[in-house]
Amino acid sequence: MTGLPVRADTTDDRRSGRTGSGLPAWSIVGLVAVVGLNLRASLGSIPPLLDDIGRDLPLNGTAAGLLTSVAVVFMGLCAPLGQRLGARIGPEVAIGLMMQVLAAAGLVRLLPWGGLPLLFASAAVAGAAMGGISSLMPALIGHRVPRIRGFTMGIYSTGLASGVAIAAAVAVPWENWLGGWRASLAAWGAIAALTGAVWLLAVPRMRGSSATPVPAAVVVDHRLPWRSATAWWVTLYSTGNMIVGFSGLAWVTPLYASLGKSPHEAAAMLVLFQLVQLAAMLTLPGITDFTRDRRPMLVLMTALTATGILLLLIDPLAFAIPAVTLFGIGVGGGSTLGLVLIVDSTDNQADAARLGAMTLLVAFLTGALGPFMLGVLKDLSGGFTLGYSVVLALTLSMLVVVAANRPGRSLSRE
Repeated sequence: MTGLPVRADTTDDRRSGRTGSGLPAWSIVGLVAVVGLNLRASLGSIPPLLDDIGRDLPLNGTAAGLLTSVAVVFMGLCAPLGQRLGARIGPEVAIGLMMQVLAAAGLVRLLPWGGLPLLFASAAVAGAAMGGISSLMPALIGHRVPRIRGFTMGIYSTGLASGVAIAAAVAVPWENWLGGWRASLAAWGAIAALTGAVWLLAVPRMRGSSATPVPAAVVVDHRLPWRSATAWWVTLYSTGNMIVGFSGLAWVTPLYASLGKSPHEAAAMLVLFQLVQLAAMLTLPGITDFTRDRRPMLVLMTALTATGILLLLIDPLAFAIPAVTLFGIGVGGGSTLGLVLIVDSTDNQADAARLGAMTLLVAFLTGALGPFMLGVLKDLSGGFTLGYSVVLALTLSMLVVVAANRPGRSLSRE
């Protein structure tokens, strides 16, 4: 793959297994993985607890959908701000500080006062931290571990999905163990605080010295590529996949709870939804190293997503396992391929950063409509059939976008 420049390694680096950052490569990979595990955990911990939260707070279907949507909206709004903060104080320090913001957003949920407004405010702050970190992590990976950037990106993506799955799996047990849904949600704030502290302790060595200077004659364009057709086709694919994926994230558990499943059984479906994404996230980056045209894999992932949603509409109980499995593999593989499209469509690190920022901004903001839309349609229709029918139609429409992402398209060649 092309895109991020790779620094030539020194002989000492090869022998020691260290990156130019001053830390062993495995240390960088480990830190990135742990941050990934924390980053989306708050999105996975809320759905299994919705019934109990609703018994304490006035939380209808629309409000429940908004909890996820608010977080996703602020992820999009704050992605460009995260890049600017990283430019001022360095991406390493910025990521560590934003991990502490994420921690505060989780810990504040322990407060018994504030009710629903406090819950929404904490979701917004958590989303802001998630978006800021998400905008900085790919560039940091490409710079600090250039020789294994693809592997590390796969580990990071896997961490994101694993964190949601783990959070969903432990939400109800932690609620019983810690004494309520507030403590269960806040536990991830404590974990984020510890992770952020470890990250900040590693910053001095991480910032060791490896940056490849940009020649003075090179003028770097940091403007988002709004006028590029290629940028829009890449962004539209990621946006459609984001809407569908966040819809599943927010509403798979409530769907099965409404069908009579116990809280543990309903949460297990979300765990399955996230876990099956891991196989796609770990497998597809390796395959793309040996192929040039992404469209066959994009079509396959879209077809798997559509088939999973269709089975949910036909009989969500009889087809529970295959439906959720296909749905999860499709959106998980699609999210990874969206990152690959960003690299494919750019020829240098600056263009990759511009396209990545545009994609995150549009995809997160628009992706927030998915959970909210399903919540509104559930309240209007009294069930999930109408909402998932709309999601299925959107999934099928993505085939048009897939066809447009042909090989050879690039921002620099328009």
